[in-house]
Parts: sequence; C-alpha cells; structure tokens
Amino acid sequence: MRDGLVGDSMLRTVPFALTLALTAACAQDAPTPHAAIAVTDSAGVRVVDLGDAPLDFVERRVVASGPDFVIRSSEDDVSSVFADVRDVEVLPQGRVAVANGRGNEILVFDSSGGRVTTWGGTGSGPGEFRQLEWLAHLPPDTLAAGDRGLRRVTTLDATGQYVRSFRMADAVTPASSPIPPRPMGLLADGSMIGAVFSQPDPAAGTARPPVEITMIPPAGGSVRPIGTWPGDELAIFEKDGLLEVTQPPFGRRLHIAPAPDGVWIGDDDRWEVRKYSATGDLRMLVRSSAGPAAVTEEILEAWIGERYRYAGQDPALEQLKQDQREIAQHTATPAFGKIVGTTDGGIAVGEFGVGTASPRRWITVDPSGTVAAVELPAGFDVKRWGTDWVIGVVRDALDREEIHRYRIVSDAGPEG
Repeated sequence: MRDGLVGDSMLRTVPFALTLALTAACAQDAPTPHAAIAVTDSAGVRVVDLGDAPLDFVERRVVASGPDFVIRSSEDDVSSVFADVRDVEVLPQGRVAVANGRGNEILVFDSSGGRVTTWGGTGSGPGEFRQLEWLAHLPPDTLAAGDRGLRRVTTLDATGQYVRSFRMADAVTPASSPIPPRPMGLLADGSMIGAVFSQPDPAAGTARPPVEITMIPPAGGSVRPIGTWPGDELAIFEKDGLLEVTQPPFGRRLHIAPAPDGVWIGDDDRWEVRKYSATGDLRMLVRSSAGPAAVTEEILEAWIGERYRYAGQDPALEQLKQDQREIAQHTATPAFGKIVGTTDGGIAVGEFGVGTASPRRWITVDPSGTVAAVELPAGFDVKRWGTDWVIGVVRDALDREEIHRYRIVSDAGPEG
C-alpha cells in the first residue's frame, strides 16, 4: 500500500476511478545557478530542497525501450486472469506475487512470468482475505498481506502456508477509536503502519476528515503515534433530500508509502513528503516550491472524462458529470499525483496529470539526497520501485491488465 485512499465513510460514495500521473514538460533552457538542490542535515533529519523547478536541472534517467519481464492473463487458465490488481511484490528467486482483487487471492509467478500457484481466497479464516489490499516481502522468505476488510495482517511462508495473523484492533485500546486502524503496510523489521480514519461531519460542504498514522511494533503491544494529517478531501452535498459524498475534482489527498526502514507521508496540497522511522521520528524531508498547474475548463473536462471512462450508457451519467462541474472549486491541481517508497528507503514522486495517453515523469530521491527524473511509459501504474528497475500494471488494447517490469538503464545527463 499504499498510496492513501479514502477512509471508512458510512455515507454513500460516488464511484471514483481517476489515474494520477505526471504531465510536466521538460524545460528547454539551460539550468540557472539559483536552481541548485540544497541538501542539509540537522538533528538527525535530512532535508532535500528541490527549488522551484526541479525538472529543469536534475539528472535524467531513462528506462529501456521495452519491458524485460511481462505477466499476462492466460486465456486458457481462468485462475490466472487478472482483475483489479491491488499490488505487486517481488519475491526471492525472481518470483512475483500479485494481489488480485477478484477472488482476494495472491497469484504467484516464476522468473519467466509463468504462474506457479495461487494462495488465499475470499473468506475470514486463516490465510483468507475479505478485502486484500497490499503485499510486503519480509526477509528472508515471508510474505505479508494486508486485509482492509478484516483489519488484519496475515503472514505466509515461502510455500504459501499460513503462519500467523495480527488483528489491528489488538494493538489499541477500544477507547482510542470505534474503528480499528486500517493496515497500510509493513517495514522490513515487521513494524506495521496503521491509519485511523475519521468520519466527516454530516453537513453539506467540503471536508478533510483527519487521519491518525501510527506504528505498531512487530510483536504488537504499545502503539507509537506518528501524527495526524488531513485526510482525503470530500464534497458533501444534498440531492433529492439525501446527503451524498464524493471526491471533488482535484480534491486534495493524503498519501502514505511504506519503505523498508520507514514510512513516507505527504499531503498533496503542497509539494512536500516526510519520512518517519519505525520509532515515529522524522528522518527525511523532501520538498519543492514548484507551483501546481492552473485548472482550466479543458483540464476539468479531461478529469471528468477519465473518472467516468468505464461508465455505461446510464441516463444519469450526464447528471453525475454536471454534479462534478458544480462542486469543482480548486483553481490549481494537486502539487503531485502519487508517491512510492523505493527499495533503498528513498522516495519516488509522480507529478499530477489526467489520463493515460502521455509518458509520465517522476522525481526520485535516494536516502543520501541524490535526485533524478525518470520518464515512464504511458499508462504505467507503478507498484514497486527498485534501484535500477520499476514494476507496475498496464492495460493492453482490450483493456486487460498486465504486469510489466522496466529496467532503468542509463543516465542521460541533466534536463534541458
């Protein structure tokens, strides 16, 4: 897991399906002296300041012209057909595990992309899942799986056998929240990241119900609070005598991205992400003063078109689109689109964009503060980011999901 999602609202929610990615263009002018990246350390915190135009001057990296690893659904084997891929994790011996939303199962593939086995399934028993959301490999050979529906983390051994599970409710006192924390990911030492989502007030308007982020030690016990942030922005409006809740166009969101040694947290209302350790201490801050793009009518219509791209010919569709136009209040897009913790403990930040037609550019920052810009293929939904590779989900011409891995093959000099 993953990137922050809407919390546990008990109100009616309009479906939301928007792909966020980068559309910023590369500047053509030579870099200016004032645009240098500043890396400072103070009281155990590393601060990386990217300035106001990081894409203009940082080192540029490129990916290979095609993927070196591909997993496709098998038309001859219905048990290996992807549907709603939630996460992808890289395992030892080149194996890959895929969290398949359909059936709440984990599909395991070998280093050549052939399906080896299937673990899990829908249910509430040991090794089963109600709403499988993310995967995490724990060295040397354990796979952990986060279940949003059951609010628990399950661990499996190298053969897929059930080892143990941990209910998030067991780590907190009942008085702390009426709803147990939602498991958001694991660190390499087994520490669990939890998020307690608040309910919005039942009143018309916009709201960002707060989210408390906590860290739970591997053996459970005392919860370490990290902090509280504004959650995903919601628009609450009255229609036909009822209150409805939806995410408004360009609504601000909370992003949560685990890394091996900490968790990255960012509020896309501004270009800033922070890394916290397993003990809840701030360890790294990456920020930029770059301004977001202005929202135009063209961008708004593209956003609405992307949101309802899978909607059928429902007579109410045009009314839903009009509702979105009426609640659109932001004059600028979010500061960024998505964050992914990298395998070396760094961060990859994809800038905001609408649609999947164009290549996407990301900024990566490693733990030492080294910065690079990487352009990824169009429509590529990143799930894992390694030191010299990136793996994620794409869709083919028939809109079927596939897993692709690309090698980050070379440096191409500074932007510009």
